[in-house]
Formats: sequence, structure tokens, C-alpha cells
Amino acid sequence: MNYQDLLKGLEITDEKDVSPRPDADPFATEVYYKKGDLFYGKLHIRKSNNAMYLSVISKIPFNWKLLVPDMKFSGELVDSAGGLLWLKENEKTINNDINYIEKYLTDLKNKNNKN
Repeated sequence: MNYQDLLKGLEITDEKDVSPRPDADPFATEVYYKKGDLFYGKLHIRKSNNAMYLSVISKIPFNWKLLVPDMKFSGELVDSAGGLLWLKENEKTINNDINYIEKYLTDLKNKNNKN
């Protein structure tokens, strides 16, 4: 799987296999990324079925939980709390959501800078 294609426009900072315990086979790969001064996180990809979970951590202080009811994600919202957002994605939805989040946070940052 080409992570550069999945995470277009993001800087990939690390990649790790994840195991349930030190001596076990990896069950997932995690690809860590960042987008400038807006957000960072990881893409968690399960080896058994290629299920993808995108974590997004905003560098702008706010609570996702208060805003997600009005947001329109292409993937499925899994959880949100504080500055952390988890989405279940697939190859067709991930870039739409990354672009949506980038625009949303850029607009929020610009609004905060005007105040």
C-alpha cells in the first residue's frame, strides 16, 4: 500500500508495525504524519482487512466533540474528545476528509488570528 497516495499533502514522519505484545506478529501498521502548524496524527491500517483509522490531533486548541455534529466527513466518525478526532476511512474517503479538515482548521486559524 502506498501511504504517500493515501496521505496526499501531508508530511509522513514515521511508520511502525504494531503488535499486541512484544513477541507477537504485527496486526497493524501505523503511519505518522503532520500538516504544518495545523494538525498531526497517524493512520492505523489493520493487516487482516486493511481497515483504516485516521487520528487527527489539532494544533489549534478547541474541542472536536463540540463541532463534529455540524461537520460533514466522508469517512465514519469513530470518536472525538478534546483536540483528538478518530475517523474510520477507506481509500475513497481519506483524501476528502484530509482536505476538509485542512480547510476547516485553516479557516478556524484565520478566524482566531483576526480576533
